[in-house]
Amino acid sequence: MTEFQVTVCSGITGDRIESVQAQAFPHGKLLSASGEATVSIHLDGKMSPTQIDSLFEEWKHIIVLERDGEVKYGGYITSEPLYTDDSSILQLKLVDVWGLLERRFAVDHSEPHVEKWSQTVTGNRATHLNQILIWARDSYTGTPAAYFPITIPGVSGGEIVTRTYYGYHLNYVDEAIGKLLDEGLDVYFEPTWVAPGRFGWITHAGDAWTSGVTREFSVTAPQSQVVRFEQRRDGSRVTNNASRVGEGSEVDMLTISNLDMSSELPLLERVTVSKEVTSASQLSIMAGEDLVTYRSATVQWDLEILSTAGVNIGDTLLLHFFGHRRVADGWHSRRVVKVQAGMGNIDTISVQPTGGA
Repeated sequence: MTEFQVTVCSGITGDRIESVQAQAFPHGKLLSASGEATVSIHLDGKMSPTQIDSLFEEWKHIIVLERDGEVKYGGYITSEPLYTDDSSILQLKLVDVWGLLERRFAVDHSEPHVEKWSQTVTGNRATHLNQILIWARDSYTGTPAAYFPITIPGVSGGEIVTRTYYGYHLNYVDEAIGKLLDEGLDVYFEPTWVAPGRFGWITHAGDAWTSGVTREFSVTAPQSQVVRFEQRRDGSRVTNNASRVGEGSEVDMLTISNLDMSSELPLLERVTVSKEVTSASQLSIMAGEDLVTYRSATVQWDLEILSTAGVNIGDTLLLHFFGHRRVADGWHSRRVVKVQAGMGNIDTISVQPTGGA
């Protein structure tokens, strides 16, 4: 029998505070994007309204969902959408660590005049990510507390790039990370118990990052663990002329454009602003990578799979089709970019080709 555990933890340290009963916990986890959840807490009448307000105060605490001892989701409380008629159910909205990163500047908070601050970083894109997270978590030691429970491991390999970060831009952390994502970095903040009784997110990052786990499913076979299949195609970001804008302004602005001369499509143009880039050669490489990424339509497959399969973000799925009207016979490799689940027996898994738009 499946066992679920829901725990309230500190939003600063991740330390366990109290277990609570939940009747529903639909949630989503995404690669390189924010995942949200809604949890329905059962009020058994043992807590006073003041105690309820304290335990479920917005941003103060994180609520964690475990399934059979494995953490499936953790998110900050952001709102109580609606409570009516003395109900025994308290519904709360949650957001994972990306929600906090949307509210934190990507600057060295120890600097008294942040508008004058700048720092040049050289390393792979994951190193840039790590430095941004360190500024956000560790550079300010006063109050309110800047710390949040995230593990930041070192990452080797990948293209070495140089960027200068300026305080006067006042970019939020998610904006600074977004620029790295535009260059090909993938990021997953994995929810887990980082120590007994202490929740946190572990940072996974790299160009075309995968979890290293491969799972096989025969989609069209009888008694398959895949109970439903859907396909979506979106050509809104298809590009055959990719431009990148670097440092400078007006006529002195650094700009590079790369054309796909072999494209049979009408001219479709895209520009990405990368103000931290000062090298024309790096900008040209990035524009060329854009042509590869956005050469064709985004194709996403959504699969309803039994929760017991244990599919997670970044996993590689080898999917076999036979006799399908829309998908060619044979094996197809896809990476998991989204997991939608709850307290039921079916998860919805979204997969795309690795490195696609």
